[in-house]
Amino acid sequence: MPTLLVALLFAILIAVFALQNTAAVHVRLLAWDYETSLVLVILGSAMVGAVLTFVASLGPRIRRAREIRRLEETVESQGERIRHLEAVIAQSRDSSASDPAM
Repeated sequence: MPTLLVALLFAILIAVFALQNTAAVHVRLLAWDYETSLVLVILGSAMVGAVLTFVASLGPRIRRAREIRRLEETVESQGERIRHLEAVIAQSRDSSASDPAM
């Protein structure tokens, strides 16, 4: 939740900054050469940065999701093992309690 609030605050800050800078600018990029509003350049740059950040974070997110899934499977298998061992112990107790020689 705090991350979402920081992102929202940052987005509002970028929007306010962009809206205060409305002058026309000349943009050159490789073979492209055009004139546009500075607002569009600022918002476009922020959007490209957000997309690149998201793409860069996909690898760690996928690895974390796989690790979580693997750990959940381990927890489940250990839970099954514990239930099995508890049943063996209970069966052992039952057999020793019903055995009068002991």
